[in-house]
Amino acid sequence: MRGVPHLKDLFSKYNSRGFELVAVSAETEDKIAGFVNGDKKPNYTVVRYSKIAQEYGIKGWPSAWVLDAEGKVLWADHFIDKVSDEQWEKWLANLAPTKVDKELAKELGGAVKAFDKGEVGKAMAEGKKVAEIATDEAIKADCTYLEELCKKHVTLHENRIKAAGEDKVARVKALEEAAAKLKGSEVGTTWETEAKELKKSKEYKDCEASSSELAKLKPQLKDMKDATAKKKLEAIAKKYPDTPAGKEAAELAKGYN
Repeated sequence: MRGVPHLKDLFSKYNSRGFELVAVSAETEDKIAGFVNGDKKPNYTVVRYSKIAQEYGIKGWPSAWVLDAEGKVLWADHFIDKVSDEQWEKWLANLAPTKVDKELAKELGGAVKAFDKGEVGKAMAEGKKVAEIATDEAIKADCTYLEELCKKHVTLHENRIKAAGEDKVARVKALEEAAAKLKGSEVGTTWETEAKELKKSKEYKDCEASSSELAKLKPQLKDMKDATAKKKLEAIAKKYPDTPAGKEAAELAKGYN
C-alpha cells in the first residue's frame, strides 16, 4: 500500500516535535491486527472505525488529513507524501515539542528528563531553579531554550482553553488537561484552581445538565412527531438559554413545525 513506509518515516521524523499520526481503517479487526502485528508493523497508532468513509465522504483510498492542535483541517488529499518538507516545517512551528531535541547542560538533566516524560510543569520548575543560580552564559542559554519549549505547551493549552468559549464543561476539561500537563508550575496551579472553582458554579452545572439532556434527546427526535420534538427542544432552550446546548436546542427547534 503506497504511503505506509512513508508514514513510518514521517512519524519517526516529527513525533518528538509534537506531531501525532493516527491511521483509521474500516477493515475487519483480524485484518488490522495482522497489519499491526506483522513484520512491517507501524510505529504509529492504528484504529478501526467502520463508518469513516460515510462520515468523511471518502471517495478513494488512501485519504489523509492534517489537523492543527485545535482540530482545524489544514490540508486534505489522497497521499500525504505530497506534502513538502517546507510545509511541514511551517505547520510544526506551531506545535509543542514532546522531546528536547539537543543536548543541554548537565545541570538541566532533571528538567530534561521531566520534559521528555511529558511532565512539562516539573521541567519548568526545575529549569527555573537552575536559571536562578546559573552564572555560566552557556547554562543560562540552555535554560532559556528549555523555557521556550515549555512556553509552547503553555500557549497550546491557552489556545485550547480559549477555544472552549462559553462551554463551561469544555473549559473545565481543557483546564484540567492543562493543569495535569503543567503540574508543578505556577500556571498549572492557576489552571487547577480555576477548574475547581468553575465546577462549583451554576454556569458549569447548567452547561453540564443541558448538554446531557440534549444528548439524550437527539437520538429520540427522529421517532417523534414534529410538534413533540419542537416542544422538548424548546423546553431545553428555555431552561438553559445561556448555555451552548440550550442555544443549539433553540436552533434545532426551528426546524420543526
